[in-house]
Amino acid sequence: MIAMAAACPETSGGRTLPGDIEGAIARERVGAVLRLTVVFKLRMAPASCSTAIARLRSARIVSRRSFVIRRQREYLPRMSQNSGRGSAPNNPGWSNCVFCGCPVGKAARSREHVIPMWLLRATGDPNRVIKIESDPTTGADVVRPASTFHFPACRPCNERYGKTLEARAKNAIESLMAGKSLAVSHCYWLLDWLDKVRVGLWLGYNMLHKEEFAPKFRIDQRIGIKDRVAIVSVDPDDRTKGFTLGGMDNQIFRTSQAGMYLKINNLRILSLSFDGFVSRYAGMPFPKELLALSENPDASMALMEKTDYRVKQDWKAFDIPGATVIAQSSFWLANCADDETFAMYINENTIPRFRRIPRIRNREDLEQFVQTQLISNATGTFQYHPNPRQKLRFGRAKDNTDWHFMRSLYALFIQEVLPLNPKRMVDPDGTRRGTMQLAMLWIEKAVQLMLRFRQLGGPDEGSFGLMVDELQHVYRDWEELRANTLGQWARDASAYPLEE
Repeated sequence: MIAMAAACPETSGGRTLPGDIEGAIARERVGAVLRLTVVFKLRMAPASCSTAIARLRSARIVSRRSFVIRRQREYLPRMSQNSGRGSAPNNPGWSNCVFCGCPVGKAARSREHVIPMWLLRATGDPNRVIKIESDPTTGADVVRPASTFHFPACRPCNERYGKTLEARAKNAIESLMAGKSLAVSHCYWLLDWLDKVRVGLWLGYNMLHKEEFAPKFRIDQRIGIKDRVAIVSVDPDDRTKGFTLGGMDNQIFRTSQAGMYLKINNLRILSLSFDGFVSRYAGMPFPKELLALSENPDASMALMEKTDYRVKQDWKAFDIPGATVIAQSSFWLANCADDETFAMYINENTIPRFRRIPRIRNREDLEQFVQTQLISNATGTFQYHPNPRQKLRFGRAKDNTDWHFMRSLYALFIQEVLPLNPKRMVDPDGTRRGTMQLAMLWIEKAVQLMLRFRQLGGPDEGSFGLMVDELQHVYRDWEELRANTLGQWARDASAYPLEE
């Protein structure tokens, strides 16, 4: 059995119950600051706690032994189970709506420009030929007119995103290019839009390659549900026009859409998103290792690390000198179905950081993601920004070059994303074990990232040693497998000797 490490003191007589509490929200003014406080009150006597805990655990959504990160290949809000595939046999559904995943007939089909037309016009001729990607087989550049890089979408979804998210993102991008500050609320729009573009590019590339697998999520199911960060640099002296994409020619992006680089005129932006990789810096509970579940490899168990709930000031590779970082952590509330994990995430340290207070009345209310407020270094130190109207000014990176941002992206892949890719598997009884398949997948990603990083002039900084260690693990697993196989064959041969 794998135990969770609770890093906060118990409250309410030792138990805090998500199914038997009511949230009372009180607002009080302290000086000029409006502070939101949340008081969780038990509706039962302490003597009834044990019965309530048993009832809650009998209806739990995840195993008592684990904290499970629901990877979005299995989490499908607002997306029916059969909408991932097309209606024809052997059709993986790549002609379905890029937003909701539903099949779209030709009469109701519209075109979704993942790189929006307003951005193409702002950076030059929208019909110019641009490099879309590198061919995954030959490595040759794939070029096409920018305005033709579009994919199927149902008209209601396309219109909804165009009137809301795209319009808000256009406002934010134009403000940044003009050197203006952004309100915290606009920063959320920017993070949502970067999620939309990053996942849309992933879906688009797979459509172009006509992959045989059926995607189990689309843009609707992926925006704002994982830890995410944007590193932004604004150069007020740059008068050039142009648009550049980068960071998508690797297995990290192809398997998890973890990050990309964008240059939009005088803006340079790194956009990254992955399970729990910001939480350790944001003073929230964070995973120290992810283990693939043997009964469902699409899901992962997180072995959690204790936290002191303090916002860290050393964000390592995230902190590009001069650039501005905006970030947000999130977690799946249903993972708090046991009292220990609930106390880890719902306590006096975390509640004031929630962007919105979740309404918890019954079991169904646990089926939601909870986001923290925006975290940024725009004021000189990393801190939460609870006021959505607060204005944040974005700076210029000291080394404001495409090369430096691309090198920083691959450094983040190596230092922050790759370590959270599962290398081990956990069985239902809690046994943890390495597998050849997971190890080889990890090594494939590591080798590719390190070669890219070295091509950009980056130092190894110990990464090569990590790869050597993993290769040694693979070799030991192979020797063990070979020994077990030979041993089984020998026992069978001795039990049934050949007849003369």
